[in-house]
Parts: sequence; C-alpha cells; structure tokens
Amino acid sequence: MCAKQTDDERAGSHRPAFSSVLTDLFRSLPVGVWIALALVLGVLIGVFAARQLPGRGPTPPQAQQANATYEEYRAGEFENRIKLVDSALFRSLRSVKPEVDRLQVQAVEGRDHLGREYLHQIIRLPLTPADKVVFVRHLSKELAILVPGAQFSQPSATQWDIAIDGLPTHRLLVPAEAEKTAKPERPQAGKGHLAFIIDDMGEDVGFAKNLAALDVPVAFSIWPDSANREAVLKIAKAHNREILIHLPMQPKGYPKVEPGKHALLVTMTAEQIQADVRRAVERVPGAIGLNNHMGSQFTENVFGMHAALSTVKDKGLFFLDSRTTAETVGEREAKRLGLRFYKRDVFLDNEQNVSAILLQLRKAEALARSRGYAIAIGHPHHETLLALRQWLKDKDNSVSVVPLTSLPIR
Repeated sequence: MCAKQTDDERAGSHRPAFSSVLTDLFRSLPVGVWIALALVLGVLIGVFAARQLPGRGPTPPQAQQANATYEEYRAGEFENRIKLVDSALFRSLRSVKPEVDRLQVQAVEGRDHLGREYLHQIIRLPLTPADKVVFVRHLSKELAILVPGAQFSQPSATQWDIAIDGLPTHRLLVPAEAEKTAKPERPQAGKGHLAFIIDDMGEDVGFAKNLAALDVPVAFSIWPDSANREAVLKIAKAHNREILIHLPMQPKGYPKVEPGKHALLVTMTAEQIQADVRRAVERVPGAIGLNNHMGSQFTENVFGMHAALSTVKDKGLFFLDSRTTAETVGEREAKRLGLRFYKRDVFLDNEQNVSAILLQLRKAEALARSRGYAIAIGHPHHETLLALRQWLKDKDNSVSVVPLTSLPIR
C-alpha cells in the first residue's frame, strides 16, 4: 500500500527538481564567471585553513621574527620602559653621529624594583662639545615621546642622569672639553665570564656554519621541528658546541601570536605536556638543556611548568629560562624539583641594527665584568653575526666567552 502524500509532496511533484534548476543555472554561466568563482573559493578555503589549523606547519621566518620581538616586550613594564630609554639614547646618538660604535658601557649593576632585578647602566657617550646641545635636545624629545615618566637631569657638565618615576636607571658620562682628543678609556679590568645562546636554530644552515666558525663556544638552541635541524645538529656537534632544545610555549596573544608546531599550551594535560617534551628531546639528540621559545603565558603557569620541567629533569637536561615574562615561575619550579637552572640576562637583537646589538653586547660584557658572569640570547640574524664579529675584535680582555654550563647555577 502506498503511503499517503502530504500537501507539500503533492505540490512538489508539479515543480521542477531543485537540482535541475541549479544545473541549468550553472550551465548558463560564462567561463569567465566560473574562473572568478574558483579564485574566490580558493582564497576563502586558504583563509579558513589558516585560521582553523594553527601550529600545523613551520612558522614563516617573517612571522617568527615578529613574534620574537613581541615576546620580549612581555618582560615586565619597568624593564620595558628601560628598553625604551635605551632606544631613546640610541636614536639621539644617531641624530648627531652616524657612527655610534664607540659608545662604551662602563658598568652594569643589578638593582631591585618591587622584588625584581633591573639593570642600572653607566654609559660613556662619544660626544664632542659641539654634539652636546643637539644630543640633549633630541634625547629630551625622544624621552617625552617614548617614556613620559622619565626624568633627565644634568648634575654636572660631565655627568648626566636618567630616572624613571624617580628611580635611577642610567648614568651618562660625557667628555669634558679637555677630553675631546683623548683616546676613550677602557673599563676597569675585572674577571668576567659571558655565555651566548643563539635561539631559533635549525632553519638556516649557512648561518649555522658561520656561527660555528666563530672562535668562541656559542650554544645552538634548535627548534625540534625545524626543517634543517639534522644538518645544523651535525655542524654544532662537529664544532663541539653546546646544544639546547628551543621548545615553543604558549605566548600571551595566542592563537593570534603563533608559537609554532607542537607548542606547550596551558590547556594541555600533564600527560600531553610531558609527551611533547619527550618528543622534543628525541628530535634533538645530543641536547643538554632546554629553553623556551616565546612562552610568556605558559611559563607563568605553575601546573604546566611543573609538568614540563619534571620531564626535563627525568631526561637529564637543564632549563634555561628565556624570561619572556617578568611573572615566570621557571626558577621557582626548577628549585622545587632540584633541576639545574639558568636564566637570561640580556637579549641582544630586539632591534636588528649592528650598532644597537653592539650596545647590548657591551651591556652583557659590563654585567659579566661586575657580577662575574652573564647570559645573553640572540637570534640568527645577519646583523647579530656581524655585531658579534666586531665585538670580539675589541672586547674587554678581562671578559671571557665560555660555555653556558661553566657558569654558576642560579
């Protein structure tokens, strides 16, 4: 027995099928319209895939570079304001002298602000008497724009000071009239040890060869999912360089800010975090330590860091905290676990300019000289390599570049 038709079904039986209407419509479209529709559809699919599948492929170098810059400015508000003062100084020097490489960092001292260390700097400026008026005008303008809370004062003709909200951050030593033809002073000699780590290794084989050719023991920190990690590993091992795992961790701003493939996320279970750490260790054989790529969100998370660092310890590695956030719990969790721990003191190349990187190198050198040791992190930029080569030619002989593992444990 046939089922009774509904009113809609009976009405539909007298209309052409919807699929037939679409078919006739599509057949009537010109070829040019079809091509345009195909192009639009391809773009939409690409945009959808990019938004829905973060971290499923290598991050383009341009994105990596932008993200690294973004991350450093999570280091803390006060530290960030000091960096902006540094930028104001550098810009002001360039306004009066194209060559700023003679700038000298006389001393760097760790001081406390609200329970966190910041670096107070004493810098000798390479100014002639004719430069001073122009420099002061530029510096005052730059500080007003970049760091509204900064105060610039001139206690004497040869000593100028900068403070942020009343807290001294920079002392500038200015040559007197009689010093205008004098040779720049060398800083007072002391014993210092300085370790360098270059992050984001594993993509550029040519850079790895040039870095290994430097006659100093710079450590390679290699991405577990980098395209050329095996070739870069061979270069590092052939030159007896220390190898670290540069493990992506969740930044603030994720997923818009993409840390890369197999990043540790705060939403993961302990088992997932530990599995990804073990995977990273397997993909970078010969590594003796691990440091974070990005991670301003993850390294603040006690649960996630405990899970990650417990696996780091089980694998016999140490942890180097890149300190991409002032609120990192890396040191606290490492101490709880009895894990060997180091932390970054200076980022070298937030500004990719040889003169700016030289300034950072001299800060690291001065800190090593005054405290006895320092750790600096850079990235595989051409400018970083050029600055390292230049710095090595005229560095303070009382400061030695040493392997990271030769430094005291924090």
